[in-house]
Amino acid sequence: MKIIEINNLTKKFKQKVILEDISLQIEQGEAVAILGRNGAGKTTLIEMIAQSSKPSKGSIKINIEGNLKQEIGIQFQEGNWPSGLCAKDVIEFYVSVFPNFSIEKFNELNKIFEVKDFYKTPLNRLSGGQKQRFNALLSIINDPKIIILDELTTGLDMELQFKILNFFKEVVKNNKTLLIVSHHPEEIEALCKRVIVIDNKKVLLDSSVEDIKNKYKTVRELMELFYKGGLDENNQNKK
Repeated sequence: MKIIEINNLTKKFKQKVILEDISLQIEQGEAVAILGRNGAGKTTLIEMIAQSSKPSKGSIKINIEGNLKQEIGIQFQEGNWPSGLCAKDVIEFYVSVFPNFSIEKFNELNKIFEVKDFYKTPLNRLSGGQKQRFNALLSIINDPKIIILDELTTGLDMELQFKILNFFKEVVKNNKTLLIVSHHPEEIEALCKRVIVIDNKKVLLDSSVEDIKNKYKTVRELMELFYKGGLDENNQNKK
C-alpha cells in the first residue's frame, strides 16, 4: 500500500523556490533515505510530509486513517523548549495524553536512548547528542506508522550509535515506514532500502540501496561522485 503520495509538489519561501514539481510514492513499511546538499530542501520536504508545513503547489496525501499528527513521529536535530523544562516534564506530559504510552514503556526505551542520564537537566542546556537521543525517543513514543529521523546519530558515541541503529532496524520490521535525512552513508546502508537524492529543486536519483551498491559499490561512493558533479540528470556517470 502506498502510504505517502506526493504529486507535483512545489515549495516556495517568498519568491525563492526550494522544491519544484516533485512527485514521489512511498510504500508502507519502506525505509527511505533523503539525501542532498545543505539547503537542497530535504528538511523542508519532511516537514511537509509531517504536516507541519504546506506545499505552495501540488499535494501530499498520507494514506492513514485517524489523527495524522499522532501517526507521524518526527525527530528534528533541534527542539525549541520553554526555559527550565526538562525531559522528565515532557515524558510525564506524554504519559498523561497518550493512552498507549506509559512510564513502563519509557523505562524500556530508556535502555536504548539513555535519557535518564539527563532526565532532570533543563532541555536548553543539553548537548547536541543528548538532544538527538531525546528527540529520537519522542519520535516513537506513540508507536506511529511513519517515523521521520533527521541526522539520527550525529553527536553520538559509537556505542550509542549501534544501539539506536539496531533499535530502529527492529522497528522497521514491524511494518513501520521510515524516512531518514542523513549525511552518514553507513547509517543509510544499515537502515534503508531506498535512496532519494534531491538536487537543484528536483529528484536527481531514486534508487534501491541494492542497485546503488551494484553500480557504485557503496552509498558513500555514490555521494562522493554526486558532490564532485559526477551524476547527470539520467543518474549516469559523466564522461
